[in-house]
Amino acid sequence: MTLLSGSPLVPACWIVVLASMPSLAARATGPDFARDVRPILSNRCFKCHGPDEEHREAGLRLDLREAAVAELDSGERAIQPGLPEASELIARIESTDPDLVMPPPQTKATLSDEERQVLATWIAAGAEYRPHWAFLKPMRPPLPDLTPGTRPHNAIDRFVAARLAAEG
Repeated sequence: MTLLSGSPLVPACWIVVLASMPSLAARATGPDFARDVRPILSNRCFKCHGPDEEHREAGLRLDLREAAVAELDSGERAIQPGLPEASELIARIESTDPDLVMPPPQTKATLSDEERQVLATWIAAGAEYRPHWAFLKPMRPPLPDLTPGTRPHNAIDRFVAARLAAEG
């Protein structure tokens, strides 16, 4: 029996393949905060700009969006959603001045070119913060509408058919 002869493995295989493909819409909106951005901020920035008030530097808190986009005492904003060129965070991570560059050289927590690009792209896309998935209430997604003539056997078939139609 081949995989194309109506084997029950065919739908399961397609589900695995389709579920593992990144969404085109997700790529268009910028890096995923939880997967791409939070680890950078957590590993490189939160020690001095995180939730610990005793160790917080310059009055800047980057773990909360409201604080990260707020005006600082200097009049600057660490993050200007949609405007990486106006964001002090980008100016600091791109700086070559050892007195201004972040993270400071003595921390030895330098950012790679890829990490700097992720942060700039994230800010350009609006600097969306999202809570960790474990803190979000599970929600049942609505069943996709199907083209006339499509006869799904169950809800999973509707999702697979909709994704196949979207991918062409």
